[in-house]
Amino acid sequence: MTSSPTVCRVAEVRLRRTIGSRSTRIYWPSPTGPPRPLLALFDIGRPSDTADFDAHCRNLCSASDFIVLSVRYAPASRNFRSVIVPDAMSVLQWAADHAAELNADPGRLLVGGDHAGGPLADAVGELAHEQGWPPILRIHDPRQLRRTP
Repeated sequence: MTSSPTVCRVAEVRLRRTIGSRSTRIYWPSPTGPPRPLLALFDIGRPSDTADFDAHCRNLCSASDFIVLSVRYAPASRNFRSVIVPDAMSVLQWAADHAAELNADPGRLLVGGDHAGGPLADAVGELAHEQGWPPILRIHDPRQLRRTP
């Protein structure tokens, strides 16, 4: 059994969203320091993949020195544009509104997703642009994020 990468803190947060209460996890790389970039990482997958996604978020947090806000959705393609995209956008809005409390830099928000979460991150980034948000960086392959010395 492999050990999980070291992160300073992990918190489970319940948000009231478009499709009911949304459970998210927030991963912090260290307890102190300047505000960090915040990556909203979206995943659309089976509940059985939860442990893998948790390990992935821990890896990203540790390797990149970013705060990672993980958001998981069950597969439901028929409601993608009408329900899931607005819900994911509201999660990003929550993160921007609470950036100071999270020790995140609201000017350095990123969205990303693996597999089916990638198109969701694209849609959220596009919607943010249409709504006049500052640029939101889209991470196409979160696995390639690495901390720079």
